[in-house]
Amino acid sequence: MFTMHVDDDVELSIFEPRHAESLFQLVDKNRDRLGVWLSFPEKTREKADSLAFIRKSLTRMADGNGFWAGILYKGELAGSTGFLYIDQEAGRTEIGYWIGADFTGRGLVTKAVRKMVDYAFFELGLRKVNIQTSGGNGKSRAVPERLGFTKEGVLREYEYLNGSHHDRIVYGLLKEEWGEF
Repeated sequence: MFTMHVDDDVELSIFEPRHAESLFQLVDKNRDRLGVWLSFPEKTREKADSLAFIRKSLTRMADGNGFWAGILYKGELAGSTGFLYIDQEAGRTEIGYWIGADFTGRGLVTKAVRKMVDYAFFELGLRKVNIQTSGGNGKSRAVPERLGFTKEGVLREYEYLNGSHHDRIVYGLLKEEWGEF
């Protein structure tokens, strides 16, 4: 199992098939909350859906094209973060993340994303990391802003969820900017 130590309470652990039940339960418990901003909760209706997601993530990891990891807080699955893709030729990736309601307000996502940025720049040798968030999701937008990302643009009415269109905010960070914040 591939894990990344973040601090005494937080670890990132690559999802494996054995995580399917806990992943499904966390998504199910937070379905309404997450579904306001993200499309995957609607597609996650049973443990088998989480297992299929994990298998796809492991295939992408084996292909060198991204992966998803659980954010573990004191050993308990609290949320997830991952590289949506890895473009070695262009030297860039995009990080996604979400957290369960019971784990908000502890800085877990910021810590996890900081670790993922370090991994992208110093382990994968990439030169740019992007994060995209829904324009209306202030808590999600705070993560890249807190970590020194630059707001690069707004994709207007980019996504249609729950009967309404949402803008997408694009943030970017270059390797040489990392650590300047």
